[in-house]
Amino acid sequence: MTLAEIQSFKKVGRHLRTTREMRGLSLTKIAGVCGLGIQELSHIESGELMGFKQTPESRILNATLYAKVLNLELSSLQLSQNIATRKIVENDEVLIPAFLKKK
Repeated sequence: MTLAEIQSFKKVGRHLRTTREMRGLSLTKIAGVCGLGIQELSHIESGELMGFKQTPESRILNATLYAKVLNLELSSLQLSQNIATRKIVENDEVLIPAFLKKK
């Protein structure tokens, strides 16, 4: 996962939140329509690409679902298309949260 991809997802999250708020929709309303939890929607809006129990690919899929509820296309929000399809291979740099690293 590159820094550019993470920053791109943060922009997407901000755009989704701004659009939702401009339309007067609550997270509860969006959650009811798309079937995602309020906490997951909040993570997406905050631009958190990686979660404790969630892969970046599944977070992208959920963001895509969220965008569809708002009648938006993620590609128009300049989200890198390779995030959803990128496979981690042996030579890729993997970001490991500090609390998971061995001392």
